[in-house]
Amino acid sequence: LEMFPGFQRLRQGPPPTVFQETGSGLLRVAYRELVIRFQPRASDKHRRDILKKHGFVVRRTNAFIPDQVVVYQPGRRSVGEELVEISNELIELDEVAMATPNFISQYRRQAAPSILPQEWHLRDLDIAAAWKITTGKPEIVVAVLDDGVDVDHPNLKASLWKNPDPGSRDRIGRDFFLPDSDPDHFNPRPKRFQFPFDQVDGNDIHGTCCAGLIAARGLNGGSVGVAPGCRILPVKIFHADCLAPDERVADAIRYASLNADILSCSWSSGVSLDIHAALEDAGRSRGGKGVAVFCAAGNALGARICFPARDPYVIAVGASTDQAQRAAYSNAGPELSIVAPSSGGMHAIFTTDVSISNRGFNLGFVRQGGMDGLHTNSFGGTSASTAMAAGVGALVLSMSPDLSREELKSLLEATADKIGGGFDANGRSDELGFGRVNAGRAL
Repeated sequence: LEMFPGFQRLRQGPPPTVFQETGSGLLRVAYRELVIRFQPRASDKHRRDILKKHGFVVRRTNAFIPDQVVVYQPGRRSVGEELVEISNELIELDEVAMATPNFISQYRRQAAPSILPQEWHLRDLDIAAAWKITTGKPEIVVAVLDDGVDVDHPNLKASLWKNPDPGSRDRIGRDFFLPDSDPDHFNPRPKRFQFPFDQVDGNDIHGTCCAGLIAARGLNGGSVGVAPGCRILPVKIFHADCLAPDERVADAIRYASLNADILSCSWSSGVSLDIHAALEDAGRSRGGKGVAVFCAAGNALGARICFPARDPYVIAVGASTDQAQRAAYSNAGPELSIVAPSSGGMHAIFTTDVSISNRGFNLGFVRQGGMDGLHTNSFGGTSASTAMAAGVGALVLSMSPDLSREELKSLLEATADKIGGGFDANGRSDELGFGRVNAGRAL
């Protein structure tokens, strides 16, 4: 929490209240702020009266949703559990669409280690057949919402989204963990590292791997992504394991939805009304066709599908192995849409790694993916599966850009491979969804 911008302000007055979500075990910190979204029909007078009743004043208006505000009580009258109670009261009002404490939350990046550098996963996805049709078009953009993307990586630089507005400070993405006013807000690179540098815990080394699985170019013997012709938009929402404000993660989703066609989210969190609202908001982008959001099902040994993967507005992705079976760690449930290749069998996943010396999963060893440290052969979990599925979605939109996000989801489900077993009469199972995504058949 001390790493969160503005923590010194939180230390003034009574301490924050820490909740632990049942099921996921993730921490949620509530203090003095609420996020309130008013119904568009609510008059300014009604809005003022609602805020005045509880002594709230507006701290800021959401940059993407004008009807949404962050409010606080100057007198610090209510904190912690009282804010939860007030939120529950407000959400019952006809004038209020959503109300929630402005939680600062723990997010879990979904990674699982394994071994070996073979790109067997591309064969499992039937990529060769897909690439006979397209390797992806640069007009299709996939936003990677994670702990940053190494924009200087030689195998990723050519795949980055570039802002068409030359006067914008937003050149290659943003860092929503930092305030908009922070000079480093427009720098989406990995920034936080601590020993041991090859572990996800404490290090910004996760998003670069996901980005490579989507659109790495395969240069100089390096890994190649599922859709190397498409573009990557880096959207940094985490600084390693520091607690992140739900409000900022939700706004990162809104920002990405304005600039990308597909969102890749290889992480989980506690249930957030603001993030749920942002995922719904994403349905209005792309001229009303909606932005498809791919989310990791989770790596909790078959437990319930994590949030936001179980949200109705996303595509929940689980993991399959090189043995064409469900990975034992991959979560299961009725919300699961599809699975994609990952670790858990004989081999893990080969992909790009942080190019900074002595940082990343590969610290510079041949056995870990190469002496230059530019790639790793030990990536996996539902994180890898999610990025690959997002890449397949990008290939499909390259050829069929008019598909809605619901149509894209249905297409991927209808063309999936029925690996393993246990599918019902409708062709799905809680452990494998509708099966393993097949890029060739989807195109």
